[in-house]
Amino acid sequence: PKFVNETLQWHALDSDHFFVKLFRFATGLNKTRYGVIFWSVTVFNCEVDIEDVRLAVGSNKAAMWWVNGEELLLLAGDRHMGVDSAVSKRITLKNGKNIVRGVTINGPGMSEFCVRFVDDYGKPVTNFTVSVN
Repeated sequence: PKFVNETLQWHALDSDHFFVKLFRFATGLNKTRYGVIFWSVTVFNCEVDIEDVRLAVGSNKAAMWWVNGEELLLLAGDRHMGVDSAVSKRITLKNGKNIVRGVTINGPGMSEFCVRFVDDYGKPVTNFTVSVN
């Protein structure tokens, strides 16, 4: 798609870090870093239904997150980056593909985020695989 005379393009990112530094990601691609919106999509593949999990997000900028088309979290304004600074209601990750979408707005400064699923005890859910399709 075209937006403001620029063709948008998806980029796959595989990282050893638990967070994504969007400012540095854009810098590495020689893209605009300020006053922009970053879209993120990840597919969580589950072999069975995983009940009573929560989407946990950390972000230092305004962001919104969906799982399988359902809006789960809205983080308004700027804040300090903190793991699990917002946690959704309980949901069920379904057997098969579960699509997590997020949008982060970067005004001035550096933007970053981290996302995971946690159980009732705040422990990370790990019985899934991750892909980009």
